[in-house]
Order: sequence, then structure tokens, then C-alpha cells
Amino acid sequence: MNVEIVNLADRMEFLDLVSQWLWQEWASDKPIAYIRYATIHNAQSNRIPMTFVALAGEEPVGTVSLWMNDLKCRQDLYPWMASLYVIEDKRNLGIGRKLQAHAVEEVKKLGYTELYLFTDHNGYYERLGWTYKELAPTVNGEYTKIYRRDLSV
Repeated sequence: MNVEIVNLADRMEFLDLVSQWLWQEWASDKPIAYIRYATIHNAQSNRIPMTFVALAGEEPVGTVSLWMNDLKCRQDLYPWMASLYVIEDKRNLGIGRKLQAHAVEEVKKLGYTELYLFTDHNGYYERLGWTYKELAPTVNGEYTKIYRRDLSV
């Protein structure tokens, strides 16, 4: 499948759709207007925060973001890859991998030598060059895994 990755800042016609995905996947307990507002301000073209959209033809099929922080208890770690999402009927086609690779290249262009993420997935990120760093508590009393990607190699 031919997939193009574009910066949301250059294709703001996808703002409402990306906001809807993020709201449904991670933030349905918040007003969607809050998520849309955050997404607008996470759409920068030459600095973090940045949001990218995967297009199959002209159909948006996924998104990923780069943020300075995604885990409040670890303000010392930055930047973070966040909100990796692929629509359900396009999963397992390598789109998530392409979104990740694009995010890594963009953060390298900005001069960073490491990138972080947190997740509850098992095995996915390890296969793609991420190294488990530690287990961290979340605000709801659970734990999440922090991963690091060395960009200097």
C-alpha cells in the first residue's frame, strides 16, 4: 500500500478527523473541543509539537505526534512520540511502522538524539528499535512502560 505522511500543519482540513480519532482512542472523558484545541496547537511545521497524518491516496488512515512531554511525572525526558493511531481496517499493513519512521526522521532533523514513548503494548515497539527503560506509575494508579529510542546510531 502506497502511504504518504504529511504534516497536519500543511493539511489542516484533516484537523477535525484527527481530533476525533484522538478523542475516541484516548480522551473520550474530555470534551472534544478540548482535544481539537490541543490538536490545533500541536500542528507546528518546524518545531515540536508536530502531528503527522498518513494518507493512502487522499484517505487519512493514521496519525502520530511529537510532543515535548507525554508523561507528567517525567518532565526530564524529551521529546516524546505520542498518539500513534491507525484506523482499524488499515492495521497490520505497516502504516504504524511508517508513521513511526517518519516521526523518528523528523525528530532527528530537529537535532535530538533520543526519543521516548510510553505504552501498555507488549512486544510491538521492541521489534522496531525501541528499548525498554522503566515502569512508571500513572495518575490513575496503574503502571505504564517507558521506552527510549537512541537516534544517534
